[in-house]
Formats: sequence, C-alpha cells, structure tokens
Amino acid sequence: MKNSKLFLLLIVLSFSGLSFAQKKDEVKVSIKDKKGSREVEILPHFIQFGIMSKNHESFRKKYKVDVVYENCVISPAISKQAEKNNLALAKNLTDKYGEIWKKDLGIIPYGL
Repeated sequence: MKNSKLFLLLIVLSFSGLSFAQKKDEVKVSIKDKKGSREVEILPHFIQFGIMSKNHESFRKKYKVDVVYENCVISPAISKQAEKNNLALAKNLTDKYGEIWKKDLGIIPYGL
C-alpha cells in the first residue's frame, strides 16, 4: 500500500513538471566553446529555426546583431515570440541602415 501511494505521487509530480516545462515561453541562448564557459557579449539577435545554420560573423561584426538558430520544433508561443523579436529587430535595423542589412544577412529572418 505504501509503495503504491509513493508510485502515484511520483507519477503526479512527473506530469505536473512536464506541464510546467511546456508552459515556459522563454527562448534561451547558450554559448559554448571548446574551452568551456566564457564571458560573452550578449547581442540583439534574430531567432531562426532549423537544423541548417550559416556563419553570420561578418554581419555580427558590422551590425552588432547576431543570429541564433533553434531546433526544428516550434511551439505556437515560441513562434509568436520569435516573430515579434525578429520584426522589432528588423524595424530597428531598417531605421538605422536602410534595406542594405537584408542583403548582408543572406537569409530571411523567421516571421518577416
């Protein structure tokens, strides 16, 4: 009897943890290198989805804006957040540099 109550408690806690994890709307950026963790400059960034990524080093240096690639699975909440982020950042870049930044980026950011 004691074991069955413990088992049920573990199942309830597991499902409550899963549902809590799915409600989280944050997009986190983690940067790692071969030496481990290091101090990095956090730049405004476009959010892209997919397994293919491109090197945007020259764009990063010129415009001080990065591109972060997330995995292929897109929830509705993350999609809205990425679209809102990318539209705001695109507007900022267009106001500051005109349309030339789009050619330099080489991709169409998600949601534009």
